[in-house]
Amino acid sequence: MDKHKLSILVFSCDAYSDLWEGFFNSMEYYWKDIPYECYLVNNKKQFDKKGVTVLNGGDGDWSARVRVTLENLKTPYVMTFLDDYFICDKIDNEKIRDVLSYVESEKIDYYQLDITDKEDYYKWVNYKKNYLYDIPKTRDYWVDTSIAIWKKDFFLELLGNEDYSAWKFELDRNDDAKHPERYKSKICVFDSRLLVSMCPMVIQGKYYPKSIKFMQKKGFNIHIGNRKVMSKKEVFMHELKRYFSKIYFGRNFLKSIGRKLGFTFMSDLHNSKIN
Repeated sequence: MDKHKLSILVFSCDAYSDLWEGFFNSMEYYWKDIPYECYLVNNKKQFDKKGVTVLNGGDGDWSARVRVTLENLKTPYVMTFLDDYFICDKIDNEKIRDVLSYVESEKIDYYQLDITDKEDYYKWVNYKKNYLYDIPKTRDYWVDTSIAIWKKDFFLELLGNEDYSAWKFELDRNDDAKHPERYKSKICVFDSRLLVSMCPMVIQGKYYPKSIKFMQKKGFNIHIGNRKVMSKKEVFMHELKRYFSKIYFGRNFLKSIGRKLGFTFMSDLHNSKIN
């Protein structure tokens, strides 16, 4: 049975509990009759929602919560979501079943379903199907925390034993890209069909105005509560920063300009931590 092969994990923390109702409402609406067990991974809070099991990971950082969860799940594969990305289009059960079957048969370690930070996929080599691409292990952020199906053992291997945040997990994988032979045998692919469509609701802890309007047009009531909404200036700065991040030539020069404008880049934060 499918539920014995794959579990759905929604990564969160108690500070984001105001998003849970909205996220799971979008999942309930766009993913009918999910054939898998669905888990909300958080700190200590409870959440009462049909079809959702809460897994409390305690006060540790993101990696500690995820590690405890993975070690206690019986399924060999997990499909990961982030609670601040709401589902915004129909998910087809049959297509997800086909993907899972293919992941099993091909012994795939990581199967990404979200295009975020993978927009350059058309430059990569196809992996056996015209919509599948082999993610280059020389590439920054070759795996990340966005929507993907993971072989549980591979996820645990990458997590290691330290206690750290989700962004540090991604930055550490960025460092791995400098030594691609380390995971040479691992099969990591991207599916360009975009079988799962997500809407980024919260950026840097605040609601993204365009996403609020987008989900409201789809009929969802977004409960703002005490969470702030990004100002026009913050939206502009965020979008300009994303524009910088997509430019490959002259990136260091553009980053130097960005720093003078007040931008902080994740790589800067990472370097300050390790220096």
